Amino acid sequence: MSLFERIDELAEQGEPAALLTIVRKDGSAPRDVGDKMVVTDDEEYGTIGGGTVEHLAVQDARSVLSGADGPGVRTYELERGGNTGMVCGGEMEVFIDRVRGQARLYIAGGGHISMDLAPLAERLGYAVTVVDDREAYADPGQFPDATDVIHGDYGEALGDLPMGTETAVAVATRSGTFDQDAVAAALDGEAGYVGLVASETKANHVLDSLAESGYARRDLSRVRTPVGLDLGGSGPAAVALSILAEVTMDRHDAAGERATRLNLDDLVVVRGGGDLGSGVVYRLQQAGFPVIVTEVEQPTVVRRVVAFGAALYEDEVTVEGVTGQAASDVDEALELLAGDVVPVLVDPEATVTNELDPAVLVDATMAKGQFDTGTRRSDADVVVGMGPGFEAGEDVDAVVETDRGHELGRVFYEGTASEYDGEPGERLGYTHERVLRSPADGNWTPTVAIGDSVTAGDVVGTVGDRPVETEIDGLVRGLVHGGLRVSEGTKLGDVDPRGEAVDPAKISDKALSLGGGVLEAALRLR
Repeated sequence: MSLFERIDELAEQGEPAALLTIVRKDGSAPRDVGDKMVVTDDEEYGTIGGGTVEHLAVQDARSVLSGADGPGVRTYELERGGNTGMVCGGEMEVFIDRVRGQARLYIAGGGHISMDLAPLAERLGYAVTVVDDREAYADPGQFPDATDVIHGDYGEALGDLPMGTETAVAVATRSGTFDQDAVAAALDGEAGYVGLVASETKANHVLDSLAESGYARRDLSRVRTPVGLDLGGSGPAAVALSILAEVTMDRHDAAGERATRLNLDDLVVVRGGGDLGSGVVYRLQQAGFPVIVTEVEQPTVVRRVVAFGAALYEDEVTVEGVTGQAASDVDEALELLAGDVVPVLVDPEATVTNELDPAVLVDATMAKGQFDTGTRRSDADVVVGMGPGFEAGEDVDAVVETDRGHELGRVFYEGTASEYDGEPGERLGYTHERVLRSPADGNWTPTVAIGDSVTAGDVVGTVGDRPVETEIDGLVRGLVHGGLRVSEGTKLGDVDPRGEAVDPAKISDKALSLGGGVLEAALRLR
């Protein structure tokens, strides 16, 4: 039997194999360019030279078969000190490719779903077999000519069929007992996909019965039930399409997600682009949510190095690898989203929610309950408030605790966060002392930069002609933008007494914790 005849035989049996081909050799090597061998999970056919080089190539081939590595060229050094330890004195390159076996779909039950599923699967290249224990339903005339129809016991008939990773079994019989027999046969045959068409009650009964008969829960967890992808629709044809979509997704190890560049179904709008809101934006964006930030025209962003709101001054900012950019309108915001950029809109009331109907709205204005921000539960599918001033179950769906301590980042689905006590976070015993505040109304002009080290008594800027001094030694962690018109008492910045131990370019632990809370609420309530 030739190598290619063996590959055809394996494919017909539905067994994947790896084809190894020497594509280059340099110097002395045991075989020539073009020589091939075939490797399966437990066997080898042919040779590319034997010895250590072939042993390594077979190991690499089985890594490709398992999916641990991708197909491609592998290089083997045939000299002392090389990766083979051989002393031929040359080098050999081997192309390893995965040859898939014939995709098979076995359908247990010859009813309405089966009659729609069989022709659809065959159009996609599956070899289809239908099994039913009723003669009237095991009627070849109800199926395409290429469909193999078997009249017999579900467990016995399926057990006699070849199975493997390229085999999918869809179970849709008329009885839980028959479902159990068919699922058991599919698990025993190590089918790559096992799907069960059943109600939750029926599915639980089938799986519990199989567990009681000795099947491990680890194996039973492979049974897809409810079966298929949630595509909507109803009726046998819709169910058949959803089953085949899931079978094909699993066979190709695909994500089953939209292939569009931008999916606004998961759009999040975050009101407030300060450092805490930006920690939320970062978490959501990293989790795959498209995010738009809305802000006032001139936000007083203190820790602006880690605040997307700073884009309204600097046009573009990058926070730990995520880029935010000012957008003039909704169209430009959508264009930026398509490029994986976080748009920042001047939109204090977040009216963008009326135009884009986001999945999630997060109020990160950090009003601390001092005024009504205008956020309402009807603004999006899921509305999350950060800190005091919101009540979960009333004006928002969830509230995230912003007060430092054991509750920080915790999500409340009923009730409120703790009240604002007016105390800044403590650092090495300092609270109010580390905050820089305006001594008067006027224009702010900083004389230091974020990241500078300062000593108590240093002038860090002026408001009008009034100096602003730091009360403590430390590192300047935040400063609002220069040129802003500020009022007496406005927070202008903060000094961290931990000094150079702090990186002002990194999102704070508090901001990331709040981001985790918002992400929890978004995933739970969507």
